Amino acid sequence: MKSKSADIYFFTGTGNTYLAAKKIASVFEENKITARLINIEKANPLEINFTKTIGLAFPIACWNTYPFVRRFIRNLPQAFGAEIFIFSTMGDSSLKAAANVGEILKDKGYSVIAAKGFKMPNNWLGLQSEEKNSLKKEKAFKEITAFANNIINETAKPEMTNVFFKFCFAVTSFITNLWESALSQKIIGLKAAQDKCIKCGLCVSICPVKNISMKVYPVFDGNKCQLCLRCISYCPQNAIISRVTGKKHYKALNEEETKNVFN
Repeated sequence: MKSKSADIYFFTGTGNTYLAAKKIASVFEENKITARLINIEKANPLEINFTKTIGLAFPIACWNTYPFVRRFIRNLPQAFGAEIFIFSTMGDSSLKAAANVGEILKDKGYSVIAAKGFKMPNNWLGLQSEEKNSLKKEKAFKEITAFANNIINETAKPEMTNVFFKFCFAVTSFITNLWESALSQKIIGLKAAQDKCIKCGLCVSICPVKNISMKVYPVFDGNKCQLCLRCISYCPQNAIISRVTGKKHYKALNEEETKNVFN
């Protein structure tokens, strides 16, 4: 790592990716490297600072990531050897999504110094007990710490992709792009149960793509839902339901972190 400062651009749905980014930032700071966390949903990709080492972090969705995260990546400016490291968080498998994003950024002139995925607690299918989640996070944080130290010491080796994983990335990109269609939004079927909703407006304020508006009760009317699960997981009344998600919810952040990260 050539720079003594880093900007880590991240998106987080239910919080896992933020915790991973925060851990990397803390390791950097311990090694006298200034680290700034920048939420992708609030960032302008054209304002990226090439004098710093750049970090890019995202959660895995359908063995890929969310459409608006890919748009951010596509809109990153051409670089001329700027250092970038990439990491993802996932419940199970990523099909080397971080490595595939690295290939995209290499074509834009970035020097990819590290790319890796980390298993964190599932936030949708296969939800586990708090005890198992804690053990999974503890293991992940050890791997993330090693990843950060390898970046600092310039011993990191980017995860590699191949033709098969590139094909998978292209297919899953196509599938997740369909989420933003009117038909898919109808299938997702988000709505607020009026017998539970207290009209607090939290779901409106934390939606990363502004897909929710308040009309007496929350209305999901933007055809932009990314299925990031924020609104479902952080609703204080468990009032938001969907046709495609289960009844169990997972959230990684406490109330204070929720305010700082999402607002």
